[in-house]
Amino acid sequence: MRFSIIIPVYNSEKYLKSCVNSVLQQSYNDIEVILVDDGSKDQSCQICDTYAVQDNRIRTIHKKNGGTADARNAGLDVATGDYITFIDNDDYWKDRYALEKIHNQLQESLADVLMFDTINYWENSSKYVYSSRQCNRSEVLNQKRENALRHIMGNGLLYRAVWAKVVRADLIKEHNIYFVKGIRNEDTEWTAKLLLCAQSYDWFDKVFYVYRKGTGVAQTDRQVTLKEVKDLQNILQKYIHIGKSLGENNREFQELFYSYLAYPFAVLMGQIRLVEDTNKELESFAKRNANILKYDVDPSIKMVKKVYCILGYRLTSLLLKLYLTR
Repeated sequence: MRFSIIIPVYNSEKYLKSCVNSVLQQSYNDIEVILVDDGSKDQSCQICDTYAVQDNRIRTIHKKNGGTADARNAGLDVATGDYITFIDNDDYWKDRYALEKIHNQLQESLADVLMFDTINYWENSSKYVYSSRQCNRSEVLNQKRENALRHIMGNGLLYRAVWAKVVRADLIKEHNIYFVKGIRNEDTEWTAKLLLCAQSYDWFDKVFYVYRKGTGVAQTDRQVTLKEVKDLQNILQKYIHIGKSLGENNREFQELFYSYLAYPFAVLMGQIRLVEDTNKELESFAKRNANILKYDVDPSIKMVKKVYCILGYRLTSLLLKLYLTR
């Protein structure tokens, strides 16, 4: 079983070696590492080329800058592995045996998607933050998709981030699960497509992926723009409509799919307040679709729904704004 690890690279000379080395040092060797240099202006492109010369498991692609989604798509186009996963160029893997253990699990389950929890590393304070949430693999493995998703989501561990998943390559290719170029929240959109296609799941309970935060340069470290909030609105509008088309025969999955969308919807409510308090179009969309908060399998949405039922839209959205800026 071969794994393709796709790493989009852009101006990451400070962190790139730590990222790539954490993959190359894995005890499991049947891998291909696809470094997609997305038009870097620092030394990242040279670092990628050096790795490609030194290790035949590495393939480097140089392309014109097109954003993270476009870089990931370029990696998907050339990936030859049986399973595909992603890692961002400023993150890293903490456990050198992680991929070997994941391989052993997937040999058993042959799941469409394997999910796992992550660690937050706050660089500005050198602090690791581990989640207290846990999943029981027996509640996911060999279960029908609705039961597996309900267990993962019910523990607040169904992340939108693509790098918290290992996905069967044939599933991606058969269903054309690619990223939409030029938008923010592309992970939310991609994972929604994945959920509509995947039928079987597995859970890996060893925490090894380190998500680096507080660097000041990551996408999540900067102020959200009106265009980016509208991107999220468009994604939600699209997939709420798709959810409606699932029909009576898929009611259980439909409810879980809406539960997945409820979290980014709550984010949207807060972000609307961040960018423009008087944006009537966005606010009207949020008010019309606030009933999606009733799909509260995720514990975070249970809390938001309770607040919404007591305080209504305006005060709930203001509290969510404060939460996003804390």
